[in-house]
Amino acid sequence: MSAKNMEYWIFIQMILELGLIVVVAISLLRIRSWYKNIMAMQAGLPSREDAAKMAELAAVMEERRQHLEELLGQLEQKATALQKNLSRGGSRTQSPGDSPAPWESGVSLRVQVENLYRQGCSTEEIARRLQMNLAEVKMALDLSRARPR
Repeated sequence: MSAKNMEYWIFIQMILELGLIVVVAISLLRIRSWYKNIMAMQAGLPSREDAAKMAELAAVMEERRQHLEELLGQLEQKATALQKNLSRGGSRTQSPGDSPAPWESGVSLRVQVENLYRQGCSTEEIARRLQMNLAEVKMALDLSRARPR
């Protein structure tokens, strides 16, 4: 073999090796992009612990939904009963906000003030509950202290 032929073979071998390097580099880049895609897909999936927590929360939410449905059913029954009562022209039931005035209950105001004071209510709260002036509450308490036992 002559030296000139040898140079051609070496030149061809170098070109083949460069081609092989390019093919390996492209393959590595593709493998890297596939790996990134796989990792991104796994990041979107919940772990087993997260899936267990989500199942537990779903069970709790289902229990609460059933409880709310029961309450809604009770409210509907009460609403229909009230509608029937109103349609019959029946007596109006009093709501807690419609309580009679303190002086209409039959018990004296002084006794009511004393009872609330013994229960631990402040004078301001007694005045608010009995719809009285603060000075009236204080005077009723002073009278109850001054009265002979």
